[in-house]
Amino acid sequence: MANNLDRDWDGSPVNYTCYNPQLPLPVLPHIKSIETCDPIPDGYYPQHHCIAEQIVYNETLTTYGDHRPLWPVFGEYKFVPKQRWLHNIEHGAIVMLYHPCANKVMVSRLRALVTSCIRKHIITPYNLMDRERPLALIAWGCRLTMSSVNINDVISFIKRKSMKGPEGTYEKEGQYTHMLVKKADIADGSDFKDSKICPNL
Repeated sequence: MANNLDRDWDGSPVNYTCYNPQLPLPVLPHIKSIETCDPIPDGYYPQHHCIAEQIVYNETLTTYGDHRPLWPVFGEYKFVPKQRWLHNIEHGAIVMLYHPCANKVMVSRLRALVTSCIRKHIITPYNLMDRERPLALIAWGCRLTMSSVNINDVISFIKRKSMKGPEGTYEKEGQYTHMLVKKADIADGSDFKDSKICPNL
């Protein structure tokens, strides 16, 4: 790519394509949601790396780290790499990840909750998800992984973990729009600053 975006993602459809749509990943009601948080060093502040530099992460579901200077416009994407959305969670966003073969009903249910709770969100498929828990929410320092969508778990996580990070209350819109499907709307009952999280839930 002329703009070097392939340094973070080579454009492969494997990141967002389910190659066996007739065999979606099963919903496992006995598999409970798991919330885990990473210890972030006191005073830690992520660094910005221009596209000429490679950024490598040690965790599959990274909750903080260095990233690109230009963060994505809040909303849903066909695919957006973590080198981009990690900047969004520094700004207090919730990132929703789902395996391309995750149950469509569960994906829709989780999407509806996220979009009703907070304008500052990113939604993207991510093919490296655990197949037992193919759904996840990522916030600054924490993640919630799921097989099915428990409404109370999701709302609690978003209310407690959104708007965190070194610039957690920074509401300015992003600039990166590659593969943007739908720009985020303000949650009904809240405002551009996300002053009320999950206002009607």
